[in-house]
Amino acid sequence: MRVAVIDLGSNSIRLLIKDIFGTSMATVHKELATTRLGRGVAENLQLDEQSMADTLLVLEDFMDKANSKNSERIFAFGTSALREAKNSSDFIKRVHQLGIDVDILSGQEEALLSFKGVKAGLDISGQVLVIDIGGGSTELILGSDIIQKSESLPVGAVRFTHKYFRLEPPNTKDIEEAKAVINTLSADFAICLNQVRQTHETTAVGVGGTLTTLSAMVQELKVYDPQKVHGHVLKKAYVDEIYSKLLTLTNDEKRNLPGLMPQRADIITAGTFIAKTLMESLDLNQIMISETDIMEGYLLTKI
Repeated sequence: MRVAVIDLGSNSIRLLIKDIFGTSMATVHKELATTRLGRGVAENLQLDEQSMADTLLVLEDFMDKANSKNSERIFAFGTSALREAKNSSDFIKRVHQLGIDVDILSGQEEALLSFKGVKAGLDISGQVLVIDIGGGSTELILGSDIIQKSESLPVGAVRFTHKYFRLEPPNTKDIEEAKAVINTLSADFAICLNQVRQTHETTAVGVGGTLTTLSAMVQELKVYDPQKVHGHVLKKAYVDEIYSKLLTLTNDEKRNLPGLMPQRADIITAGTFIAKTLMESLDLNQIMISETDIMEGYLLTKI
């Protein structure tokens, strides 16, 4: 059975087409476009008209591609931007006119599906900590066969760029405030994680555009290679090094860095800061990167 799923994220819209054989899946096509659907949501709880128009154009194109590749079913879901925006219902109606319904996930659903996607794509035993840094939110999930604890934090690369990283470089006061916000929001989760670590070895796994991009940047991939990113271990020291370098560069200079998509140049500093701060607050020396994520988890739940 061939199925497609479209992820309407706060930064990017993604298409994934898979062939499903029982409990196994094979990727047919994968694509991403940056439309910044979450632009402005953190400030005024409204979806930006230009972002909605851009997203609808890409969505229509993705649906055409899914149909041209003979997908039997096409699913779509939205995350933090559509959860929070007061005018998301207007956008959903416009999407419906294209012939597809959008499933708006709660923070807890987003966390669960990210966890399922990681477990499906990596052969990891024991306790797993999944960190999913998105454009508008970050999901933290801890569990083994079942989820023990999960949190959805209003911390994301697009959100923090608009709130704390508007300037190049950002000022010290904004950085300190952003760090305090992350530490406060993640404190309860950190306590639970430390308790689990006393009796169980825990593997940290990262998903989402910020962490996959950091992996590509560390490896200096001129052409993004999912096989080189999937399973790559991202060291804290490398994240620190990249963050320090990004603070010295303009957005135009960032666009020339190997491994960094030009469309992500303006939000990568905030995203890297989030990764760095979370690794500090959760006491992580490294994170294994997964290419399988919420999209695979969503399909596994639906099919």
